[in-house]
Amino acid sequence: MISEMSENDLKTLGHSVGFSPVLDNPRAARYNPVQAGAAGHGGATNLAAEFRPYYEVKSNYMIWYDYAVIKLNHLFESIDHIGLTQKLDASLRLWLNCGTVNVTVGGNTSGAGANMTYNITPANNTFSNTCPLLVHYEASNRIVPTLTTAIVAGVYVARPPVTNFAGMNLFLANAAHPLQNCRLYYSQIQMDAQHAITYNNSNTNKKVIYRTFVTNNYPAVSAEGSFNQLINSGIVHPTRVLIVPFLGAVTGTNGGLGDSQWKSPFDTCPATTSPVSLTNLQVSVGGQNVLQSTLQYGYEHFLEQVNLTEQLTSSDFGISIGLINQNYWENSKWYYVNVERGNAADKLNGRNINVSFTNNSTVPVEVMEFIFYSDEITINVKTGLVTRHKN
Repeated sequence: MISEMSENDLKTLGHSVGFSPVLDNPRAARYNPVQAGAAGHGGATNLAAEFRPYYEVKSNYMIWYDYAVIKLNHLFESIDHIGLTQKLDASLRLWLNCGTVNVTVGGNTSGAGANMTYNITPANNTFSNTCPLLVHYEASNRIVPTLTTAIVAGVYVARPPVTNFAGMNLFLANAAHPLQNCRLYYSQIQMDAQHAITYNNSNTNKKVIYRTFVTNNYPAVSAEGSFNQLINSGIVHPTRVLIVPFLGAVTGTNGGLGDSQWKSPFDTCPATTSPVSLTNLQVSVGGQNVLQSTLQYGYEHFLEQVNLTEQLTSSDFGISIGLINQNYWENSKWYYVNVERGNAADKLNGRNINVSFTNNSTVPVEVMEFIFYSDEITINVKTGLVTRHKN
């Protein structure tokens, strides 16, 4: 269960969307055709009727069904800041990260599992973004049967497509999710007529300010090499830059993850990144260096930049909470630079952003760079018409 609902939400609203009022462990719901009746929760049909996740084996395919409840204001800060509106003229487009991986299993002929190996190549991975699957190495041979030569797995919406990996076509599993369509829930209130007229007349041009971001991926930063790139041209009111290094795709003998770290089924990305060290870091906005000098960036600099964000921006645009301690950061590094500082006139004009650093490691890396910026729209709360102003 991927749920952003609090315990109070579950108790008050959970029943309306098919959830129990008590927060439970989704892994506890496992379908057993022999003991299902004795367990008291029925079979797959009963679980599907309650929108509960479950697992089944069908035509020798192992299938997990899951559900997600996602608050739109967690995805779009603009929706969070719009507030009360009578109508909203908007379209919603979400790109879901689906794909298939084919893991080659070697050394699994003896049944002992001691010499078993897992390998993957970019050609055997169709994910174009981070891989949500995690294939664990299991050397005890209690999960992976003897003589297994490949593990084919995927994440899909509604049903699996036709696949052709290791002679396996996941479409033949005839799996179909019980919920074939996305549901959108929104609250409605009824206002006093006079108050509604006053509110509508006062908000015919309601300004909504929010944060959003753009991202670029740079896949080939050589070992101990330097990087100096214009990462964006003409962006208006940038607030911060986040640089995230990942291990690059190295194939062949001792090829490590076998694919880019961020889309490998052997890595926990994006929950974690990498311990790759970046030195001589500098960020410039509009031709002006943001950092006083190039940094040998460490955890202290990370804290300093986060604190600058808190002090120089409003609480809505700051970082109000944080769970990244030094040990976590040293093993999973995010290079964060606050670029909010500047006069008001500069924030109204488009500026170029340049990033430079040295890859202080002996392996090639791929770098994801995020530019966060402030944007704004105007909405007529009565007609729902939206006008965008800036980027």
